[in-house]
Amino acid sequence: MDTVKLIIALIALRFDRAWGFNGSITLRTLPSSSPLRVAWATSNDDLAQNFATNEQGEGRQKAKAPLVDSALLRFLSSQKKSGAVLLKDENGQASAGNATPLDSPNVASRGMEVDFPTFVSENLVEGEIEAPSTASSAIDLPSDKPIESQSWLSQYNAQRVALKLQALGVDSDAAIKSGKIVQDYVLARVTRRRIRKFLHERDALWESGYPMPLGRKGIKESISPAAASSFDIDGVIAVMSEYGLTGNDVAAVFSHTPSVAMMRARTTGNEVQIEDTNGKRKSFALEETLDRAFVGLLSDTLKLRRYDARKVLRASPGLLTTNGSVSAVQVVNLMVSLGSSTNSLARDKTSLPTLLCRSPALIFRLVAFLSSAQLKVPLSAIGPILRQKQSAALLNAVAPIKHTITLDAYDDIASKNLTSLNTESEILGYFKADNTMRQQKIEESYRTIEDVAGVLRRSAGIRDFRTILSSHPDAFFLNVTNIDLMTHYLREDVGMTKDDIAKAIQTFPILLEQDVSRVEDVVEFLLAMEVDEDDLPSILRSFPATLLLDTEKDMIPVVSFLRDIGVRNIGRFVTRLPPVLGYSLEDDLKPKWDFLKEVCQFDYFEVVRFPAYFSYPLERVIKMRYEYLRDIKQIPIELARVDDVLRFGDRDFSNEIALDDDDGAAFSKFV
Repeated sequence: MDTVKLIIALIALRFDRAWGFNGSITLRTLPSSSPLRVAWATSNDDLAQNFATNEQGEGRQKAKAPLVDSALLRFLSSQKKSGAVLLKDENGQASAGNATPLDSPNVASRGMEVDFPTFVSENLVEGEIEAPSTASSAIDLPSDKPIESQSWLSQYNAQRVALKLQALGVDSDAAIKSGKIVQDYVLARVTRRRIRKFLHERDALWESGYPMPLGRKGIKESISPAAASSFDIDGVIAVMSEYGLTGNDVAAVFSHTPSVAMMRARTTGNEVQIEDTNGKRKSFALEETLDRAFVGLLSDTLKLRRYDARKVLRASPGLLTTNGSVSAVQVVNLMVSLGSSTNSLARDKTSLPTLLCRSPALIFRLVAFLSSAQLKVPLSAIGPILRQKQSAALLNAVAPIKHTITLDAYDDIASKNLTSLNTESEILGYFKADNTMRQQKIEESYRTIEDVAGVLRRSAGIRDFRTILSSHPDAFFLNVTNIDLMTHYLREDVGMTKDDIAKAIQTFPILLEQDVSRVEDVVEFLLAMEVDEDDLPSILRSFPATLLLDTEKDMIPVVSFLRDIGVRNIGRFVTRLPPVLGYSLEDDLKPKWDFLKEVCQFDYFEVVRFPAYFSYPLERVIKMRYEYLRDIKQIPIELARVDDVLRFGDRDFSNEIALDDDDGAAFSKFV
């Protein structure tokens, strides 16, 4: 009998320990075969009991945070299996008809953060995450929880937003797309807030070593009624309409900047101005950002027409946000101070939206770098350089635009093995928008520019980089080794001086992109055509584009044509007119030769004596002058020297060759 009682007591004791009512609980660990070998996440009671045990035993340490939070990993892993979470509208209906599963290929194009199901902290720490049973599930919004209340969250229902936009004349597809994006953003924003709160409490728990109760609500803690009252999408749409924006404009803004839908619509006289540590306001109402960006900047400063201003607004993500409106004004002021006029900025309406979305701090850093002792670009020249289209790659490298994390990026993380060594960095990159990687790319770009500028200074003697930046700023991101090889070949094998190389590169920076072997083929071909080796440096200095010609497609057909018309000394002809090797047979050489044979009795001798004949425009110059002499002045043109007819300007031709006494008025009228 005593034995039976003892067995029953032991079973009861083990039962109590298994449920965590008393006694110490051993931390669960991953198997030794795991590549990470980290502790599984434990519950609050586990940590409390573990800490109590550590206090009692000598030599034991506090519980430490695991290398990877398995609760967070399980949370992210479940998103791949769960469907889109839907908001119920005011009538309690979920927009299931317009729901799109996460696996749908159409979702990735939305460029929005993924929306997550709602979890309490206890579920994240203690248990497995329960995935929705269907591909799309509606969130039940009970009235007793303000953060879930129908009073504010349901107004961002996709169908409700779509109906509002359709009432403004937006077509059904565009309205539904904008509604989905707004709904996804609102859910993601609410969930991110909860996740941040959960992670903050979890980290504090790990750091202190004491049990910190998260409460039964966990990360579902409600927001205040005052904060909830500031969300009014109807007011946002009304304000945008009052400022002259159409329904399509509103839909476009919601699509690329859905955070606008959650802004305060109007300013109030008794509102509290939230300031940061520098004493500046942290947020503005939509009314204020519209006044600053749409009215003040686009309409008043840049003098854009209302249609063009709306077009820029539709293409400028973030321009109506608090930070975006302030940054856009700073960017324009900075560009004006650097020598760009407001008219020149407004003229290029294609690149203007992108320029307005860039960070003024990053642009200022680029300006400081370009004007430094390394590049010595005058400040007055930097503005015109940066606003041109070919500088887009340079600005993208050192002043990139922040993009919203897309569903594609989330799928890449969720689809990977969550026990890989890079998992934690990838998850942090997802939640922090990968700012660290972005900054690293900026620093790498500056190092590349410095390396290229250093090679050009040492090898080619270039001191003024203004011309290269104006014509081909991409040259600063080329391979440094190839640049060094190119300048070495031109200097040592071709015989060009540093001044010759500097002149050639500044005139034709794309030369730096070419492979040295291709340039060698062109040089060998020129020498084979009996071009004097001593003339090569001057030819390539004045016409560096010759080095990029294709010997088979460009040069050999031209040489064959010159031989056919009777030119014997090809080397001398090419030396006097190096660009002839790049002329088109069908468009330039043959038509001009055929016309010369009609108007000139000694065509062969004239073209050999004056090879530059092939460089003049046929219709505008050659034909016009010969026809004027023949038809208006009645002068025999068969014996006229070609160089006399072509080498003068229009006024000198009229006075010296046509013998007009009206200072070129008659010839100008004829032309």
